[in-house]
Amino acid sequence: MKTTKLGAVQDLVEAGATAVAKTTIFSDWLSEESEGDGLVAINNSFVYRDLVKTTKNAQYLCLPLKGDKSFTEPVSVARPQSFNTDFKFFKAASKIMPETQTLDGALQAELKSLGSLVFVLIGQIEEVTCDISIDHNYAHLLRFDPTQKETSAVTTGEEGERSITVNELVDPEAAWNEIQATVQGDIGDEAEVFRAQFSVAFDKLQQEAQSSLQLPSPGGAKSQSSFLGHIRGAVKDQRTLYEDALRKTQRAKTSHTSHLNEVLRIAYNFADDAIKVLTLLVSVCDLKGVVLWCTLRQHFELAEAFRLLPWTKIEGKASLKRYQEVINGARNRAFHNLLGFDRSVFSDLTGVTIKARSLTLLPAHGRRKGHTPFDYEDRELVEVLSQLTLAPETAVSMEFWKRNADVMAKFESLLEATEDALWALNGART
Repeated sequence: MKTTKLGAVQDLVEAGATAVAKTTIFSDWLSEESEGDGLVAINNSFVYRDLVKTTKNAQYLCLPLKGDKSFTEPVSVARPQSFNTDFKFFKAASKIMPETQTLDGALQAELKSLGSLVFVLIGQIEEVTCDISIDHNYAHLLRFDPTQKETSAVTTGEEGERSITVNELVDPEAAWNEIQATVQGDIGDEAEVFRAQFSVAFDKLQQEAQSSLQLPSPGGAKSQSSFLGHIRGAVKDQRTLYEDALRKTQRAKTSHTSHLNEVLRIAYNFADDAIKVLTLLVSVCDLKGVVLWCTLRQHFELAEAFRLLPWTKIEGKASLKRYQEVINGARNRAFHNLLGFDRSVFSDLTGVTIKARSLTLLPAHGRRKGHTPFDYEDRELVEVLSQLTLAPETAVSMEFWKRNADVMAKFESLLEATEDALWALNGART
């Protein structure tokens, strides 16, 4: 029976496990397995863990299997021997058949050990003001206030003291341009001196300003501005821009267009930042198994989207590190080609005479690092020329960029599912 507190959580877990069991990948795998009663364990990590520092959780969701390969029993939890494939079948008569625990019992145990810190991920983000002093008698304060409508404004207090208020921390030039006419009208030629102090204060403000994150109270209402929600919103915006640029690239007559450059730019940023977030989510799932159980389908679908990318096939799980290398290499190919060369340059110097200067053997041990064993005429010139190198490059097909849009979409879905799971768990804490 489902408990009242954990009913929503149990629904998420059962729906996820059932959805994975209905995939073509699972069906194809099951068709190759021998018949007989037993247990199917679903892996608790679907990507190659080359960027993940935590250890896989020991608990796996399991589906009891009947001899005709049908499932009639509820989802359970077990601690089988670790395995790397997506699924593992244990025959009932096997000596390594793991003992199972009811899902309800496992969820109760997970809730007790869940703690509070994991709910930082759904903590509410609140903008707060921040003040920095300005070293000038025209205005004594620079303030960040995200609620202000104007990019930048000069305000005067009741006692006549001036302050500058800005509503963003990205572009100091735009903030200055907004108030430049006012400042010049007030202090004339002194405005340039004030501008220098304004720039110094703006740099400090960028470093000091912070947002506030409030942990949700147990059972509290869902926040509309959570930490994960902010990330998901940014990912959605970038995915929309990516898909738009991709459509324009496909309509263009040549691939060497500004639209393709935009595709590469967004993909590069995604491969860097999103993979960091994904690594975080995988680690959270390692430490708090129930978070994975609630988001099993989304983790599985994202891993499959990675595997479907038309890169060099790697048997088994998709490598997040390899994904980053492919994206970075494609970007290097497009943007790091200022010198105009796409391959090394070789010159046959047979017959060229180089005058030797010296040969030193057995240098003192402490002087080896800066030691030049063989010195010759124009050695310094050779060393300077050798500094010119080619960045690592990867040729990537248009099909890769098209399928990469699905990776971004599946990552967005995982963020949403993780947020929903944490709110369901937060509701069960009451």
